[in-house]
Amino acid sequence: MKKISILLFFLFLISAGVSVFGQNTLLKGVVTDAKYHTPVPYAALFIQGTSIGTVADNTGEFSLSVPDSITDRRLMVAREGFQLMSLSLDEHETERLIVALEPDDYVDRVRAIQDSIAVNSGAFGAFLARAVKFVTNDWIPLGDPETNRFDFGRIQTIPTYNPIEGIRLRAGIASNSRLSPHFFVKGYLAYGFRDQQLKYRGEAIYSFNKKAYHEDEFPKNNLRLVYENDLYSPGDMHSYALNDLLLITYRRSKNEAAYRNFAELNYEREYKNGLAHTFRVRRSRLVPQGKLQFDQDFEEGKVLTRGELNTTDVGVRLRYSVREAYHQQKRKRIPLEITSPVFFLSHTMGVDGFMGGEVAYHRSEFSAQKRFLLGNAGRLDVVGEVMKVWDKVPFPLLVYPNQRYRYHIENNFFFLNRPLEFVADEQYTLRMTFVGDDLLLAKMPVADMLQLKELVSFRIAHGRLSDKNNPALSPEGLYRFPSVSRQYGTVPYMEGSIGITNILGLLRVEYVHRFTYRDHPDALLGAFRVDVTL
Repeated sequence: MKKISILLFFLFLISAGVSVFGQNTLLKGVVTDAKYHTPVPYAALFIQGTSIGTVADNTGEFSLSVPDSITDRRLMVAREGFQLMSLSLDEHETERLIVALEPDDYVDRVRAIQDSIAVNSGAFGAFLARAVKFVTNDWIPLGDPETNRFDFGRIQTIPTYNPIEGIRLRAGIASNSRLSPHFFVKGYLAYGFRDQQLKYRGEAIYSFNKKAYHEDEFPKNNLRLVYENDLYSPGDMHSYALNDLLLITYRRSKNEAAYRNFAELNYEREYKNGLAHTFRVRRSRLVPQGKLQFDQDFEEGKVLTRGELNTTDVGVRLRYSVREAYHQQKRKRIPLEITSPVFFLSHTMGVDGFMGGEVAYHRSEFSAQKRFLLGNAGRLDVVGEVMKVWDKVPFPLLVYPNQRYRYHIENNFFFLNRPLEFVADEQYTLRMTFVGDDLLLAKMPVADMLQLKELVSFRIAHGRLSDKNNPALSPEGLYRFPSVSRQYGTVPYMEGSIGITNILGLLRVEYVHRFTYRDHPDALLGAFRVDVTL
């Protein structure tokens, strides 16, 4: 019995020693950008001289268990684009550690050298360098950049041109977190000198997460109220896309666009696991312009022209990215996981008789987007979509090739088709864009110095129109199709292009060729295109 007692006593001492000398400190915190105070994802953290370490997650948060037996506990933090940081854990709070990394000024120094070369090349070179930098920054502070509460922009959308408005000038303003880290306001005013109409958009946003600078930092958790009065072409853009088309907008929509105003309440939330959802309710009014008419067969030989179309719809959109992380700088959030596939699934329900809505309908959409890296050759962006309207609707509510959700891959829009040329209530599209890297242009010294890249794209669309949405077969409740509208035949619509992109880091120039439906009236068979590649 005595021997057992002694043995138990020694076991107690051993276990006590393990608990005393084997204790760990749990280190938790977030890695941030010291300049912008935004999270820095995927930073590497390790204890100097040991193999103990971890990697911050896609929102910069980390946790690390550090044995108390380590005497000199120095935490090293490394991330590309930032200076290596070293700090003593004995001098900092370990339960909520904020690691502020100083940005590496290498990129700024390179740009300064490039600007200097441009300036020395003459007045035009200096002007060009400053202009490109001004445009790419997109937003400028109103007042002292260290204390301003509002920004002015977007610079890229201030001067535009389209056949409806002619020269269009637009000016916008947006608050930042210095006004409030939770409540934000933004909006714009625009004026077209040809149609002499004032357009505008206003937003009030409440973020349930405290923001470092702007409301769209990842992850979003925002309640947003929007009112907009502007031009809208159902064939040129998705109904929920931002009206931020650049340079030459509504390029061929002169008689295929409408004035639209809507009020919308939506709630958008993004999660660290790559899932995001948006719930919304919208009341919208469309008023046709130009030669576009909402003509409805009323009685035999009589036509009723409607002056507007009113809709009320509620909808949900789900987005999933296999991996999602951003490098966030002021109003920009630059995606880091550019090769991660992204999936969209949405459903919209139109409600008749609610808040003035005139059409009851259901619309479903699915989209998949992926960027493939092809070694040194370049990259290939692929976007596939399926859209379907399940009910009888007037033509502004049908589906068209350019109605897509934009994300952070190449903006490969259809170009040669008219906006309302192909009417359908069920549609499939595929868009592919290849951008070269180490190919022909990289072998030419001047082109390589300017970082010009090859561009090849191919786009295809096909669909069908059911009899219930054909006004020639079922006129009740439908508008007559515009004269430009046609149905898909047995072959899909196809177009492709070849050109040069990354011009001044901002533009692309390409020749676009139409392969099918070349016999359509007024079909544009081929054209050169200049567009923004941001």
